[in-house]
Amino acid sequence: MPTTPLVLRLLTSNEVEDGAMLVARGMRDNPANMRVFRISDRAQRSRMMERFFTPVLRSLYRRGLVLGAVRSNRLVGICGMARPGFCQPGTIEKIRILPAAVIGNPIPTPLRLLSWVGEWARRDPFEPHWHLGPVAVEPELQGCGIGTAMLHTVCAFVDNTGGPAYLETDKSENVRLYQRFGFTVMESAEVLGVPNWFMFRTANANAKTKSSIETEASESPAAPAPHPISTGAHSD
Repeated sequence: MPTTPLVLRLLTSNEVEDGAMLVARGMRDNPANMRVFRISDRAQRSRMMERFFTPVLRSLYRRGLVLGAVRSNRLVGICGMARPGFCQPGTIEKIRILPAAVIGNPIPTPLRLLSWVGEWARRDPFEPHWHLGPVAVEPELQGCGIGTAMLHTVCAFVDNTGGPAYLETDKSENVRLYQRFGFTVMESAEVLGVPNWFMFRTANANAKTKSSIETEASESPAAPAPHPISTGAHSD
């Protein structure tokens, strides 16, 4: 078992690109991404996904929080959280993301992306909520407790705000993980022929666990400052 502490903290704007690269590596074999990008070479699929997720993550950084899991100064996990009322990117942000979906990809790829994102967006709950995702861990470290540590921290933070949380996943094993943290399946449906689960979590009013996210408010303009946030380290 690893003995080096796992530090959970918010990413700075300068680390967003590193976060996008991690998302691309950690999620390149997810069923939905394989169906959307349809690139058999894993390295090339990662590059295309990195190009797409860089503006996506920058947009999310402006609309919420991007939690990073760091071990030995290496970013090994990431969890995005759009704050209530800012789940979906605005028109200008969509325009910024569009070239990343088009450049270097065959014509059907951006059409599949639009279909995928549209299906997810239309299921987004009307009730204000924290919207989780992407959630990714380095491939060789998946199953080592990093995702669990991030979810512990994120759920504690959300409970402190008193608000609900929502997410989507295309992996059945993730459904079981999220259920351990109080998420329930609102709906399941195929998107582009891939099973997807849409999950919701109400805040735990009795939770007394302190959120353990280290933040620099000046670096994250969308961060809701009133909530107590502190530094956290885990050994897993």
